[in-house]
Amino acid sequence: MTTKTERVELRVAPQSHEQIQAAAERVNESTSEFVRNAALDRADRVLALSSRTLMPAEQFDALIHALDVADDAPNLEKLAAEPRRFARQ
Repeated sequence: MTTKTERVELRVAPQSHEQIQAAAERVNESTSEFVRNAALDRADRVLALSSRTLMPAEQFDALIHALDVADDAPNLEKLAAEPRRFARQ
C-alpha cells in the first residue's frame, strides 16, 4: 500500500459540500475517499478518451480504404524477381 503524502484542496459551495457528504455516506465512504475516488474515475475516463481518435464512419471507411490500396514498391518487386538464395527442401 502506498503512503499518501500529497494533498489536494478545493473550495465548494455549502450546498455542494452537503451533496458530496450525503453521497459519501450512502456508499459508506469518508468525504475525502469519495472525492478521491470520483476524481480518479474522471481522470481515468479523460485519459482513456485522449488516447483514442474519434471520427465519423465515412472518414474511417476512407482511411481504411486508403490503407488497403497497395503502393508501388519497385525495390521489393526487383528483389522478388531475383533467384532465391536458399532452396526449400
